[in-house]
Amino acid sequence: MSDEQIGDMAEWGEKNKANGLPLVVLPSGTVTISDCAQQLFGLIAPTKKLFARGGAVMDLVGRDDGLLVLEVLRPAAARSYFEKFGRLVAWRKGEDNKDILRPVHCAHDMADALLQSKEAAAVLPRVRGLINCPVIREVDGKLVVAGRGYDEATGLLVTDGEVPPVVPLEEAVAAVWDLHEEFEFQSEGDKARAVASMISLALKAGGFIKGRVPADVAEADQSQAGKTYRQKVMAAIYNERLVLVTCKEGGVGSIDESLSQALVAGRPFIQLDNFRGRFDSAHLEAFMTADGLFPCRVPYRGEVSVQPENYFICLTSNGVNTTPDFAKRSNIIRIKKKPAGFEFRKFPEGELLEHVRRRQDYYLGCVFAVIREWHQQGRLRTNETRHDFREWVQVVDWILQKIFKTVPIMEGHQQAQERVSNPALVWLRNVVLAINEAGEVDRALTATDLHGLCEGADITIPGLRPGADEGKGKKVIGSIMAKLFRDRDSIEVEAFDVTREERYVARDNASDGGNFKSKTYTVTRR
Repeated sequence: MSDEQIGDMAEWGEKNKANGLPLVVLPSGTVTISDCAQQLFGLIAPTKKLFARGGAVMDLVGRDDGLLVLEVLRPAAARSYFEKFGRLVAWRKGEDNKDILRPVHCAHDMADALLQSKEAAAVLPRVRGLINCPVIREVDGKLVVAGRGYDEATGLLVTDGEVPPVVPLEEAVAAVWDLHEEFEFQSEGDKARAVASMISLALKAGGFIKGRVPADVAEADQSQAGKTYRQKVMAAIYNERLVLVTCKEGGVGSIDESLSQALVAGRPFIQLDNFRGRFDSAHLEAFMTADGLFPCRVPYRGEVSVQPENYFICLTSNGVNTTPDFAKRSNIIRIKKKPAGFEFRKFPEGELLEHVRRRQDYYLGCVFAVIREWHQQGRLRTNETRHDFREWVQVVDWILQKIFKTVPIMEGHQQAQERVSNPALVWLRNVVLAINEAGEVDRALTATDLHGLCEGADITIPGLRPGADEGKGKKVIGSIMAKLFRDRDSIEVEAFDVTREERYVARDNASDGGNFKSKTYTVTRR
């Protein structure tokens, strides 16, 4: 097809005459939408600038923090986008009613038809997700590192990052441990689970774990304990930042809508930060258990389906209450606030987070060193069964016990799962922490005392209506405690024990100074 076939070149414009782009005939005459889409997206596909994902054509756009995200390419933007890859023409009637090719602009409806064609999804590279650092994976039994660009083996688009150095194993283990010295973990099991979370994305991105990876649930005894900070450090190792999902309920800006937008954008770390009270999102729970593609609603586009396994969900709270199903799909990591006056380390680059960001390639190399050792040892697993995500827990449990020499990673985890999914235990934890804060440890307290403490610390009592009086409040507390202590006299709550006893208590405002029998509850430090 020659330029002589193009009618009225004055309409084309000097720029398009000289740019040397191939002719792309838009649907017209005998040229169908399928014919045009096959040619147009065939020209675009080798450039790796547009991608197919879940039935939509996706474009890469820059975020304010410098990271790239995926966005659905809309018809209005596609009209000019197509002109970068071809000189758009269409068959029109010319003189003597002869069919000739004329330069045209792509109409909005035509752009929409091309974007939704089957050829677009078939021809463009299919992207499963984004990651901002190289990926270590296995090829023919050997480990290789995939750098920047589209990795066909994993379907991931590596948007940035340098290939990390090879770090000796002993040095790598020590360096990973050192990153966790800034945090006061509730137990050795919590510390082991934190390291497990840190290496999980590399294992998952490289295809070493085929199943799902649990949500990283960071729980602290007080505000400013570092629960969000630890997750930021974890993301920084992968040259990533956390994508915040808002926690509004229902309507515009709800968890469901915010989560869908984050999933479509494609960045792997998604965080629900500082969540309080009851966390119950059927949408997120469905996402955590989805088998295959997960549909996300996109304004003005309908649905885009994503692969759930390419994301890492993070949640932080000072005492979250979740559903039992979400608790079973979580990796709960408990930390305590450092004592007053504690001084955090300073690095030449600044604080820990800035230090990790500046040396990101080194710390990624440390994670890769651990995976190399596990791979060399035969990709072994333990027989751990105390988590619903069986493949994940067995792999990371072996790595933590054999390479990092830790306790089993599920040590203490089942108790934490039970508590976060039980409103009464969540309430009891808040009460215990408030008792410790008030300096009332080792003191026998009645239900009346606990009611007053809850009012002073603004702790919601499960089952008590707002505005209820003290009498009703202590009855509800008594009922809660009766259920909790039904078959035991002591309950472990993190670093404390709560013991129930029956003893004589002085009657308030009694003229005769009489006593009465009452249940009392004493919090002691273990």
